[in-house]
Amino acid sequence: MQEKNGVSQALSQNPPRHAVLLAAGAGSRLRAAAGRPKPLTPVLGLTLAERAVLFFRSLGVEHITVAVGYRAAEVQSHFRQIAQRHGVVVDCVEVPDWERGNGESARVAIRRLREHLPDAGARFWLAMTDHLFHGAVAQALLQRPLPDGAVRLAVDYRLDRLFDPQDATRVRLHKRDGELHILDIGKDIFGWQAVDTGLFLCTFGLLEALEEAAAAGQHGLSDAMRLLAQRHKALAGRIEGGWWLDVDTPEALQEAERRLLAQERGKAHDGPISRHINRPLSRLISRFLSRWPITPNQITLFSFALALFAAWLMAQPGWLWLALGGLLAQVSSIIDGCDGEIARLKYQRSEFGGWLDAVLDRYADAALLFGLAWHAAAATSGNGLDGTAMLWGFLAIIGSFVNSYTADKYDGLMRQRLGAAAVQRFRLGRDVRVFLIMLGALLNMPLLALAIIAIIMNAEVLRRILLFRRAAASG
Repeated sequence: MQEKNGVSQALSQNPPRHAVLLAAGAGSRLRAAAGRPKPLTPVLGLTLAERAVLFFRSLGVEHITVAVGYRAAEVQSHFRQIAQRHGVVVDCVEVPDWERGNGESARVAIRRLREHLPDAGARFWLAMTDHLFHGAVAQALLQRPLPDGAVRLAVDYRLDRLFDPQDATRVRLHKRDGELHILDIGKDIFGWQAVDTGLFLCTFGLLEALEEAAAAGQHGLSDAMRLLAQRHKALAGRIEGGWWLDVDTPEALQEAERRLLAQERGKAHDGPISRHINRPLSRLISRFLSRWPITPNQITLFSFALALFAAWLMAQPGWLWLALGGLLAQVSSIIDGCDGEIARLKYQRSEFGGWLDAVLDRYADAALLFGLAWHAAAATSGNGLDGTAMLWGFLAIIGSFVNSYTADKYDGLMRQRLGAAAVQRFRLGRDVRVFLIMLGALLNMPLLALAIIAIIMNAEVLRRILLFRRAAASG
């Protein structure tokens, strides 16, 4: 790690691989309602402990030192299970005097970390287990290199968004030489501008301050931070996006679930049907599914099987089967959004999962359109299959496939050249296709639905070609 003027130049490019997690407290307010140690409290299918570990893993952390205290054996056992499931090294250290305060837990844990990380200039993360963070919060701490012996705390100026402002730790700040310096921190300070989010980027300078504070009978993290502030070593990173939450009450637990689900309002490239119909329903389903050991790939396969069954139903003679198949096709489209939502909610995203979902979506599209075309061809000819219906079905399938094939490259290039707003103004994709299939089935107009899908999907491909050609020529 190269140093220049006592500052790590590689920090922003190489985030820390170690973290300290404080899980020693009793969490009495939450425990009274749940009857379990706070780290074992479930939030949409994952415990607070597991969410904390997976959050750090998402930042590239490979080794986590955990301070345990209250019901230590039970909490340690849970962390061992988490480590085995997710391939992260978790080292639990018991804090004999954890009731003194979070500073004592941090002091014991950082001492243990130093045994594994002898590099005096090393950087590491620190957080409390009962705090949830969006990834954007961590980025606020990586914008500038961290000086030797310093600590940078993520702070939030958005006071109107605080869930429990009375319980927040306040921070008074001063900007000097382009860096935010902490002047004071605590529950009852005056002249403050922001609040402590509970996420720290640290050097072992924090351990020295914790030792000094403990010698003076002070055992809070804020006590050590005030000592560092006196030496101009307590810095702050202002978060600009994302959210965080201290989950220490039943009300905060409900808010945590609400915020996690709110993140799933939709992807940037969602079409109008996904945005306004499918996503609100899929989030409700995902909230239920998150509490069960169901994987995203299992949801993908179930959605695909449901689409195949819907296609078979639509191919049968009679309006009732056609209508039932159309409804199931839309249900399949809604459930198809749950795999990604569960993957994000439970940190189970994978390249294979995304690829499998995309491949099976294409097969499902072909099956649904073919089932609709078969029904239309049989119904219009009366004897055999009508060629016009099969032609419209072929054009609908081809247009849908090329529309999907061009989507990612088109979105990426147009976003780069014209901005995200240009992509969002007009988006026709799978959600619109399946919705039109359902409408055509319910209204008993399969041939009309096929013709509309064929026309708009191929017209959308032509529009993309012309728009991109114009953008490429002007660029």
